[in-house]
Parts: sequence; structure tokens; C-alpha cells
Amino acid sequence: MLSALLLAGCSDNAAEPQIVETAAEAAPSAFELLNPELSASAKEIALEYVQQIDTDFKQAGIEIEKFQSSIATLTDQTNIENLSLSKQAWLNAHSAYELTTLHRYYATQLMGEQDSLVLMQLQYQINHWPIVPGYIDYVDGYPDSGIVHDINVNLDADSLREQHGSFDVSEVTLGFHAIEFLLWGYDADSVARPATDFDAVLELTPKEIESGYTLEQLSNNRRRLFLTVVADTLVNDFLALQSLWLAEEPSISQRIESISGTELIVILADSMSAMLTQELLQRSLYPMLNGDFVESVQSPYSRSTQNAVSSQLSGLERLLLERQTENGTTLDLVFSAISDEFSEFFYQNFDASKACLVLLYSNREGDSASPATARETEVVECINLLTNIVDYNDRLKFDLIN
Repeated sequence: MLSALLLAGCSDNAAEPQIVETAAEAAPSAFELLNPELSASAKEIALEYVQQIDTDFKQAGIEIEKFQSSIATLTDQTNIENLSLSKQAWLNAHSAYELTTLHRYYATQLMGEQDSLVLMQLQYQINHWPIVPGYIDYVDGYPDSGIVHDINVNLDADSLREQHGSFDVSEVTLGFHAIEFLLWGYDADSVARPATDFDAVLELTPKEIESGYTLEQLSNNRRRLFLTVVADTLVNDFLALQSLWLAEEPSISQRIESISGTELIVILADSMSAMLTQELLQRSLYPMLNGDFVESVQSPYSRSTQNAVSSQLSGLERLLLERQTENGTTLDLVFSAISDEFSEFFYQNFDASKACLVLLYSNREGDSASPATARETEVVECINLLTNIVDYNDRLKFDLIN
């Protein structure tokens, strides 16, 4: 299949001489002139990818609503079992959302500027990290810290939206990671969140009555309400993101139809590079290399960062290998036809980077006990592998236009 694709453009050029166009005529890109079949394949795959985004957003929505339901069960019947079920539902929903990471980078390149800004704002409300846990609830040494204990802060959706990032971008009150901290607590081992933190308190003690407290002001009851409101807000924010995509989908499909195969391939390659660079290198590995082992990890309370990263990389891999044209051409074959280096080296680095990252994040809790040089070596290895992948994407674009 690959050799046939490569030969298609060459045989067409040899069959008849090229016609010099007048300046008024629109000249096709160099890539389309060389291989129109590959250009058509890229366009077909890009349109197929739009349908995959629909499917993945729907599945993420289903998992997020299941999570919302688990929170209702937990607050209705608070016990260890239901807390565990809510944690598992959070893991499922978060992994499903992370699977759509590449979709969002792709969408922002095809949307208008205003819609891209709205999408990024929704992403900030849904999944921002790192967070300041003490802004939400108690942490070691500060038993009364956070909004849970601040009776001056109303715990309705509007108030929590107003509090979200009002002083600092990491002081969040919304999204997956605020909920993660509420469910797991500050440390999954030494200070794990007990289910009793969510028990409803139905009577005031004499001391609380004397101090003028109401039932609604007690930390357990505020924590229960906080958790419920943030779970509901997560559902609403994701529905807003999904609605934005559905509203823009027709114009995105039209744009895919109207632009050249060259532009589409550049957009797809840039989307992959941007995701790897921004999500993994800039937000995580570079800070980790500088010794920041707290803010460089996405899900420190559930210790599930490796799950999130695996989902992100799975989304990229599926785009390359699973989306295909009617005759079976994948994006991997299109990229490989353009760049020999992509076909020879990309997956070596991709597979190695997956293994490196999963091991790095899985073992992160032992970082404090391991030598600094060993930690640094692991981080540098992952950085090098991911940088290689981004470099092969950049070389792909160079080969495409030269």
C-alpha cells in the first residue's frame, strides 16, 4: 500500500508534461502536485477524525455523569465502600477526558480565535492542575484551612466559579483535581481521606450552639455540599465544551474540505507536537527536572498520573493507526510516505517514551528516597524521547514543503 501511494504521484508526473499556469490561476501546493492521492487520503482521515472526536466526547460525558451519580450515592449513604466507588468512577471519568486531549489541540487549530478562547477557559475549569489543596480543605498542620472551613464563602455554583483562580491560577475550586483532593485527601498513605469526613452532621454540640454555629456551617456538611456542587459543575462545564464542539463541527468539516492536504497534515502534526510539548514537557517534565516534584505531577492525590498520560498517548496513537480511508490508508502511512525518518524512528521513540513515562510517574512516590541523580536520569531520558518525537514531526513538515 505504501509503495503504491508513493508511486501514484510519480507516475502521474511522468505521463504528461506539467502545464505552466498563469499568475491568475490558483497553483496547487507542491505536495498535492507530487502526490494528490496522499493529499486526498489526508483529507479523508481528517474528516474521519472529526467523527471520532464526537464519539470520544460522548463517552467522556457518559463517564462524567456516572461519576456525578456516584457522588450522589456517597452523600446519600456515606461509607468506605461508596467512597471507593466514587474514587473509581473519578478515575474512569478522568481517563476518558484525558483521551480527548489531542482532540482539543486539534480543534483549537480549526476553530476561530474566540471559540478557541472559550474552549481553553472551559478546559481551565474542568481539568486545571496543579492545585493549591489548602485553598480547598485541611492539609497537614492546618486543620481549619480552605473554603470548606471558611463559612464566609457560599458554596453555590456561582460563588465557586467566582472563587476559581480569583487570586492565583492554581487556587482552584472547580474541576477534576479539586474533586480528586476532596476524595483522596492530602496524602494517599499517611493522611488518606476517611469516609467519615463526608458523614452528615445532624445535631450541634453544646459548644457549637454556644459559638453560634448552624448545621450548614459545620465542616462535614460544607464538605458534602462542596463535593456535590463541584461534581454538578463539572458535568455542566463538560456539556458546555461538548456543545461548543457540536456547534463548530459543521464549519470545521467545511474548512477541512476547503484547505489543501498539505495544510491538513501540518495541522495534524502540529496538534500532536503541541500536546506533547505543552502537556508533558512544559507542564511536567521540565519542572520535574528542576526539582519540582509536587507541581509537576498531574494527579498526586490519587497517584494516577500514569493513567492520564497513558490516555493522552493512546489518543495520539489511535489517530495515527486507527483512523483510515476506505482503501485502508492510515495517517501513519501518509506520514511515512512523506518522511523516511518518521517511519523508521518515530515509533521506536514513541513506544519507549510510553514505557518511560508510565514508569516515571508510577514510581514518583519513591522519589524522596532515591538519589537525586537517579531521578534526574529518568526524567532526562523521558524528555529526550519526547523531544525526538516532536523533532520527527517537525522534520515531517520540512520534508513536506521542500
